[in-house]
Amino acid sequence: MKKEVKIGTILISKPFMEDKRFEKTIILIVENNVEGIVGFIMNKNISNTIPIITNLFPKYNINTKYGGPIDDKSRLFFIHKSPQYIKGSKEIKDGVFWGGELDDLENGLKSKEINEKEIMFFIGYTGWEKDQLKDEIEDGSWILHNMDINELDINMDWSNLLITINKEYEVWATAPSDFHLN
Repeated sequence: MKKEVKIGTILISKPFMEDKRFEKTIILIVENNVEGIVGFIMNKNISNTIPIITNLFPKYNINTKYGGPIDDKSRLFFIHKSPQYIKGSKEIKDGVFWGGELDDLENGLKSKEINEKEIMFFIGYTGWEKDQLKDEIEDGSWILHNMDINELDINMDWSNLLITINKEYEVWATAPSDFHLN
């Protein structure tokens, strides 16, 4: 199997990943260029209200995720399905885009041209320098997967996705992270 990371690729952390920040994560790759790779963790919900979101979008219930450890306190990122209303958007795949002008997003929500269910916010992101992710994949830390990302409001479950990809992972996907708890 070719292990090429493209925009739109899903990375699934292998069971028992050493870096606990990425344990049981599903990451969507949104940018891949000569400088490096950027992605967002898709399966780590944020339960409390983030002040930046509350201040910018007080009337909306927009799905918010912990995107990763880089810029995890100061920047807001988003993916969406409304590039016609949000200038500066970049296509990921399957009609899903990331980034763009926050003012355009706010105006589109107010005018109801943009559906809040077609937006997902991220606090922070994941990133790799040139060849860093390639090395991690070769070391066996990540499984590459290609799937339809068109449904932004789905809750991705690491265990279920891992088992769907390869039934042999079932024993690992359902095991506790700490075997001492067994």
